[in-house]
Amino acid sequence: MGLDQPAIDSHFLVNHWTFLNMNFRQPNEDLFNSTKMSFGEHLEELRKVLFKCLIWIAIGCAFGFWLANPVVKILTGPLVDAIAEYNEAEAADELIAEYGHIPPELRPWLETEKFVPRRMRVDPAQLVAALQTVLPDLATKVKLDPYGFQPASFLADRLPELCSQLAQSQALPGLTESRRKLIWNALSPDEQATITELATRRQTNPGDTEKITQIFNRISLDVELYNAAEFADEVTEPVAGFWSQFNPPAARPLVKMKSQLAKSNDANLARRLNRALMTDLFSDWMAELRMDLVAIEFWESSDFQAQSLGVSEPFMVWMKAGVLTGLVFSGPFIFYHLWSFVAAGLYPHEQKYVHMFLPISIGLFVAGVLLAFFFVFEPVLDFLFSFNRQMGISPQMRINDWISFVMFMPLGFGIAFQLPLVMLFMNRIGLFQVADYLNKWRIAVMVIFVVSMLLTPADPISMLLMALPLTMLYFLGIAMCQWMPKPQNPFAEPDREYSSS
Repeated sequence: MGLDQPAIDSHFLVNHWTFLNMNFRQPNEDLFNSTKMSFGEHLEELRKVLFKCLIWIAIGCAFGFWLANPVVKILTGPLVDAIAEYNEAEAADELIAEYGHIPPELRPWLETEKFVPRRMRVDPAQLVAALQTVLPDLATKVKLDPYGFQPASFLADRLPELCSQLAQSQALPGLTESRRKLIWNALSPDEQATITELATRRQTNPGDTEKITQIFNRISLDVELYNAAEFADEVTEPVAGFWSQFNPPAARPLVKMKSQLAKSNDANLARRLNRALMTDLFSDWMAELRMDLVAIEFWESSDFQAQSLGVSEPFMVWMKAGVLTGLVFSGPFIFYHLWSFVAAGLYPHEQKYVHMFLPISIGLFVAGVLLAFFFVFEPVLDFLFSFNRQMGISPQMRINDWISFVMFMPLGFGIAFQLPLVMLFMNRIGLFQVADYLNKWRIAVMVIFVVSMLLTPADPISMLLMALPLTMLYFLGIAMCQWMPKPQNPFAEPDREYSSS
């Protein structure tokens, strides 16, 4: 027994030393000593990760530039649909304002064919001239007088005063009276008798207006008033003085018309000039000189085509679309390398989170991008375009502005949707506990709204559409931290083994 005692004592000391070593050593000093990385090794690993990310971005952009044209068409789809709906709603409001309802025969064109009405006025003479190119016999069937006087040119209640001024012009001195006398002398005896008789009327009828219209039209056709001395100052350019070169006189249309007549002898132009002189002479008793335009309604497609306002703008749009496609394409690979960099600085029992989090991270990124594209753009555009309707401003979007808008929002959504994963990761490595998330949830919601405001355009709808899902994801992150199984502490295993022995 005495000879065996030293062996028993040695065995006891070895076991006792092992027990002390397992219970009093620092966990990160011995058990995982081989897994630690120095600061320089971390920098080297970061350099490699960033280089790999840049390579994937370059590959993604090359792929994106190849698909840039179809991507632009896809990205402009929500904008085209929103403006088409805006045009249809505006057209429906106009039809309801005009008819009190949408006529049943027009509803299919508006709702099914996606056509909207447009109203415009055209010169009937030009319209007939255009039709005569395909229908030569139209000139014999349709007679238009676009450059003559019309009954609407005269104020019916002031017609006797006009006739009185014309009939009395021969007895009054002055330049204005001499011009009216020139017209009076150009009348035939029957026309003078008609003017004199109408001057004594208190009221006139449409037949009287028609008579005056015929008289004024004959004069504008047969008499060259623009060549008379009485109207010379109206159709002659004044002599330019010294100061005119510093203060040019306003353009005088009648002078320009007279100059054109000296070159072309256009009968229609001569008649237009005579009518302008006569209307100005009797401006107090006649309607404003204006061409009789015909109001017509035509229907056009409500499809919208984005505009570019610069020579280089389409190229910049192509570049942005390619970069956007490249970032989305390379996003999963970038996340993979970033998570790999994080894993390099973790202990073995923590590195398995990377393999679990990586597919979830990619899935959340894709979900954020799809949510922004398919569910956010439409309500945001409807909200913004509602102000166009309220203020009567027609939306004319530049393609460059829209592509910039499209690029920023989906990427912001994709990155923001990593929230529950980040929360779970920080919980698993011990930075935050579930109680911390629950106690600070009000502050977290406030931060979510501030971040959503920064990552979205300047409108409340897009901010809410990002903040509300992120708020739900925050509480989802708390649930994941609470209910997902946690790994056992590796330091507890030796203790349990020793205590069981």
